[in-house]
Amino acid sequence: MITADMIDFQAPPDADHNWVETMVLPFVIPEEGISALVYVCIRPGLGVMANQVMINGALSDNRMDLLHYCDHQHMPAPASLRRFSSEIGLSVHFHNAPRDIRLDYQAPDGTEFHIEFQGLMDPFDTHDPNHSPQARKVEDMHADINVGEKHRAGHFDMTGRITGTLKVRGRSFTVDCIERMDHSWGPRNPTTIKNMYIVSATFDENLFYHMICPWKPDAPRAQRFSLTHGYVCENGEVLGLTDHLRMDVQHLGLVACGLQMEVKDIRGKTHELSASLNVGAPWIPYSSAISYLGLMNFYRAGRPGYGIIMANYSLPWLLERQARFHDALCPKVMA
Repeated sequence: MITADMIDFQAPPDADHNWVETMVLPFVIPEEGISALVYVCIRPGLGVMANQVMINGALSDNRMDLLHYCDHQHMPAPASLRRFSSEIGLSVHFHNAPRDIRLDYQAPDGTEFHIEFQGLMDPFDTHDPNHSPQARKVEDMHADINVGEKHRAGHFDMTGRITGTLKVRGRSFTVDCIERMDHSWGPRNPTTIKNMYIVSATFDENLFYHMICPWKPDAPRAQRFSLTHGYVCENGEVLGLTDHLRMDVQHLGLVACGLQMEVKDIRGKTHELSASLNVGAPWIPYSSAISYLGLMNFYRAGRPGYGIIMANYSLPWLLERQARFHDALCPKVMA
């Protein structure tokens, strides 16, 4: 169970340089083909904080096409994640922790947003068996701990309605979407980020999904993906997802172009989702990882929706398979 005090730092007194406290919060304007991401990573043991703000409005395989990007990796850590402002112009305030968050951003190039995140559910605790059927039974994709290990590491996901305004490249937009944020804390070695897919799909405030899917790209097609944690919220009821998963993704290089998946909730109800890519671009959360951040057009039984996917690639894994000298043949990046 997630409580308000978990927004404050959870680092133990002996936390080393690998202990992180993070927040990911994307927001989207699907009708305009715009996606944005705010990422905060604090290392209390070092007293440092990184902030990233990324705004995309095109379909691209690189970051040159982004509408806006700001990344500062070495700022002083705040006293708490609960409320802080940083020198890049970002302010975050959990004013009704942990469910409601105010974010304001003002960049030197004129980019700005002012948004309110209001949770449509209680935080989904991936370490709580009352929330996730697989809690403590599967690998933690957000912390370097062993399966079943009792640890002060934690993670929650929460879907909410995000409203406000965005101004970028001289154009102003109204923000009114439903998306998922998360907060993690625990040991995380930035050189060994794992391959995984993080998938969110929204159809309206009465039907939305979130899934965390470890990924083994080298495995046979039917065995590449698994599901460790996830939920569906249907008519206000949040239901954990079981380990049942059928999932396939079509790639062009590192770009995730299409997705099909079947999941099952704890009632035994099966949900089939499909998606095609609207806009997307690479995001570099850590120097050893590439995450293709895609705003997808989702469909469920012909019903349209939208959502963010994060296709996370371990750079050491890519190098192990792709590294070549100038005279070697150019291999496919992904099947």
